Amino acid sequence: MTRNLEKFLFALLAVIYLPVVGQDTFADNFGSISYSNDDGTQNWSTNWLEYNDNNSASNGYIRVTGGELYFYYIWAENIRRSVDLSGYTSANLSFDWRTSSLEAGETLAIEISSDGSSFTTLDTFSGNQSGSFSQDISSYISSNTTIRFMKGGANWSQSNDRAYIDNVLIATTSIPTTDTDGDGAIDVVDLDDDNDGITDEEEYCTTLNASFLTSADVGERSVVINHTDTGYLRLDFSSMDNSFQLDINGTDIHPSILEFENGALGAGEEYFVFQSDGSFINSPWTANSNGIPRLRLVVDEYGEINLYGSRNASSTSLEPMEAQGGTSFNTLAWIPGNNNTFTVTNQAGPGPEGFTGELFASAICDTDGDGIGNHLDLDSDNDGIYDLVESGALEEPGVSDANNDGRIDSAIGNSGTNGIYNAIEDNDTTYALLTYAIFDSDSEGTYDAYTLDADGDGCNDVVESGFTDNNNDGRLGPNPIATDPDGLVTSGSDGYTVPNDNDSNTTYDFREVGTVPTITSQPVNVSTCPGCTTNISATVGADVFQWQYYNGSSWTNLSDTGVYSGSTTNALTITNPTSSENNTAYRLLASNNSFVCGYTTSTTATLTLQVSTVITNRRITYRVNKN
Repeated sequence: MTRNLEKFLFALLAVIYLPVVGQDTFADNFGSISYSNDDGTQNWSTNWLEYNDNNSASNGYIRVTGGELYFYYIWAENIRRSVDLSGYTSANLSFDWRTSSLEAGETLAIEISSDGSSFTTLDTFSGNQSGSFSQDISSYISSNTTIRFMKGGANWSQSNDRAYIDNVLIATTSIPTTDTDGDGAIDVVDLDDDNDGITDEEEYCTTLNASFLTSADVGERSVVINHTDTGYLRLDFSSMDNSFQLDINGTDIHPSILEFENGALGAGEEYFVFQSDGSFINSPWTANSNGIPRLRLVVDEYGEINLYGSRNASSTSLEPMEAQGGTSFNTLAWIPGNNNTFTVTNQAGPGPEGFTGELFASAICDTDGDGIGNHLDLDSDNDGIYDLVESGALEEPGVSDANNDGRIDSAIGNSGTNGIYNAIEDNDTTYALLTYAIFDSDSEGTYDAYTLDADGDGCNDVVESGFTDNNNDGRLGPNPIATDPDGLVTSGSDGYTVPNDNDSNTTYDFREVGTVPTITSQPVNVSTCPGCTTNISATVGADVFQWQYYNGSSWTNLSDTGVYSGSTTNALTITNPTSSENNTAYRLLASNNSFVCGYTTSTTATLTLQVSTVITNRRITYRVNKN
């Protein structure tokens, strides 16, 4: 995926930072008739498990129907589901509910347990009602937190006693300590969570790019931008005159307005200075001469906010900035699927005010839909080629994957504090620069790792790499696709080996545009006699040739046997043909090594046998009719 100023990486953490709060969700919206739906950012520990019923999601007293979890005529039947919340600091359970014809004493109860055996009732639902339930369940956090739905009072005495549950959601917060790639940098601070050589920011989906205001003496102005399903935000200012505030869904990013010009502090504002020495940014209203922003504000996947700046108009790097008074940024929660509203406000001043720049709002991307975000997925498009290979990082000096696991060798111990492998970054900081360009072979705006046809030649990467695509969908193996926790396809028969380079020019075929050959001179009909030799040929520049003949019902490949030779060249030789070859049709198939998805078929040429028009025997000559 492309971005302006893409060489600059986003920062997930400043050098000095406050605790990061992460948000994860465990959800089931009952969108399919299944007890294994995982509709949140994380997966439940178990499926829904029925007790005293048939444990079927499609029938029984408890089932999934109409997009809801359905209960009727409940006596001893109940259903539960467990989740590992041990890594979180708080959790909240919510769901929608409605009841029908539950008489006095008949209720549906929601219960919770921290050990899966001893349950506490949180609430009960009765009568003919509907509503939404929400409650803090932090005191029940454990590795086996379990929720259970069951009758809360008397047996439901009538077959029309019913209840419905939908949109079950456990929303958590935490200070995550996960280190997915094991390189010593936890994911919160790791700029490349899976060590595939592509930074997390580049693995997100950029779905919004909005420009800002130009400088003018017109007073306070605001820009309002809407974006759905945001999981990461980057706000780049090329100029700032002289203060701004960003509101996200009604919450300001900081308790004060951010002011950048020394001596211009107004009511409700706070100075922002460079973290290292407390100095002010120089001339923030002047754009940087080399294209990097004067200011960059990042709201990362955990909702943490960080600010960076370039000191002057000729700076070549970004540095962390902070409030002069030490006031921290607010922490924001991204809600999957939510419509987010960003309001950027430029305050009125004694002279012109305004800002120029761009806002990038992105979603946590899962290109192949396997439930694993690209920033954690080692094969983000399920084509059987590691992202590490498709990114081009593996072709950089000092980068290898000798154990073929899709991660950079020696990343553990050689990635520093920011989690990027040292050989592909310019320094070990939160604002490091990649030293290579991520491959976009067809230059159409999507990196090779996220497209099924990287070179745009109409031949899918999985096939060009020499792997098996059973259903021609561009992904490895058959459907349904199964993947492991790293996003690698486990249901295919091959994949994840060195891709094909059939023309041996050191460029993988999936990255090299291939075409079918062009025949400039087609085969023509030929006549010959029994015992003679003739040729059928075509003029074509190709790597592979195959002559075929028509056997009366289908075309069949020829080989160099019997009367035939040159069957895999552009010229087929027929020696001593017999009456069996008379009136036989031939054609040539031609293809190129670097393009395995097609071949060119020649026109048809027919062989006709002719006998001599004169037969001589013992000095007596007989003239016969031709043929």
